[in-house]
Amino acid sequence: MPIVKDERLQIRVEPAAKRRLEEAAEAAHLSVSAFVLQAAEQRADELLLERQLIRLSPAAAEAFEDALSRPPMFNEQLGRALLRPPEFRWLGEGAESSTG
Repeated sequence: MPIVKDERLQIRVEPAAKRRLEEAAEAAHLSVSAFVLQAAEQRADELLLERQLIRLSPAAAEAFEDALSRPPMFNEQLGRALLRPPEFRWLGEGAESSTG
């Protein structure tokens, strides 16, 4: 069953950019639309993969692994701070009572 394509993308380009895309599409034996879509999808995949993949040098990877393997250290000052009630009000809180 064919995939229904009913979404549209429209872009405006300079004449020189359009000629370049047309030339590249022809070299790839694709329509300009197919060429642009293929290139855009490839770049989108690369960008999204970069956000999921963390690259570390061997030394950084070792330091990261060491940090993960150590038991967590309890920070008493942070623990006390988390137990205190907040000393601020959220924006808009209490505004209703002042307006009547």
